[in-house]
Amino acid sequence: MRARDLSAAVVFAGLYAAGVIALPGISFVIIQVRISDALLPMAMVFGLPAVFGITVGTFIANMFSPFGIVDLLGGTLTNLIATYLAWKMARNFAFTGTWFLAAFVQVLIITFIVGTYLYVLLPAEEMAAIAESFAVIGLILHPVVYAWLGLFLGSVVAVLVIGYPLAKAVARYLRVESRYV
Repeated sequence: MRARDLSAAVVFAGLYAAGVIALPGISFVIIQVRISDALLPMAMVFGLPAVFGITVGTFIANMFSPFGIVDLLGGTLTNLIATYLAWKMARNFAFTGTWFLAAFVQVLIITFIVGTYLYVLLPAEEMAAIAESFAVIGLILHPVVYAWLGLFLGSVVAVLVIGYPLAKAVARYLRVESRYV
């Protein structure tokens, strides 16, 4: 790895960790909006330095997680898979909307992996309270679906609403964006 790539990885690690640690109230709950997840689409722009940096940043941030070793390893592995896959998709697929699809795949990966293990780790009373809040609007489903919904909604905000346009803007500024964004 060149010095420039290593520097980029360190910056991504620091940004990701700082964003999660600074906002624990929305970073470590079932309906979470990890603002730092807006960095995930940057893997499509910066490649492996972003993949490694975000992975290390996730590991550092999840050291502060109330969900312990499961979140430390599970969250880190989830973001490694999400960033690596998006990077590969952006490099290997050539159709309009490739980057959006890659970012949406990141949302799905986070939703199902993290949502599933948070469902398992959260106390039954907390999941029941979440189920009751959704029941108010007439939505009665299995509790794991509520965990998925919470992660999905937060990830859509962080990755698709904030991160995807940010990645496009940075790519345009750096002139690395392909016509398949």
